[in-house]
Amino acid sequence: MVGEVMSQTSKLKVQIEHGEFKHTIEGEPEEVLKAISHYISEIYPTFEVASKLIYNPDYVALLNEVSNLVNLTSEGKPLLLRSDLSTDEAAGVILLAIQIANRLGKRYGDDAQIEEISATIGKAPKTVQNTLTEMCKAGIVERVGKGSYRLTLAGVREIQETIKTLKEGSENYGAAGSK
Repeated sequence: MVGEVMSQTSKLKVQIEHGEFKHTIEGEPEEVLKAISHYISEIYPTFEVASKLIYNPDYVALLNEVSNLVNLTSEGKPLLLRSDLSTDEAAGVILLAIQIANRLGKRYGDDAQIEEISATIGKAPKTVQNTLTEMCKAGIVERVGKGSYRLTLAGVREIQETIKTLKEGSENYGAAGSK
């Protein structure tokens, strides 16, 4: 009985938390110490390298980046601020704004119907449908229901790059126009 109580009290439980990663180690102190050492020497460096390779969008930063192209109403409805965007750029920006609104709790769902996108960007529904079909083939958007689409993670990355290019283009245009 004494040996049984002694072995139960000598168990150790350690929880390691790093970002969203959580790992619990439980056992004899020597085993736990070895597991922690293994984590620090082998798993943590691998995790650090992997986290540099994995694209995990910062939606608050993306909202800042996209704010010169689109705004959100208090209900999470996107409002396009520029009419000079191509259909794919405009649709991508709108779908990104919808995804951001969803992540920030301003909108239920991260997808949009063709009609909503069409009305928001001022293009014919058939034009929007054809554009979204091509964007699906490219892996930028995915169809999630009849006439309903959302950005893929690759699409978020692609639209983020498009926003940077548009911003650089408008800065260059502004600089050239002021000469």
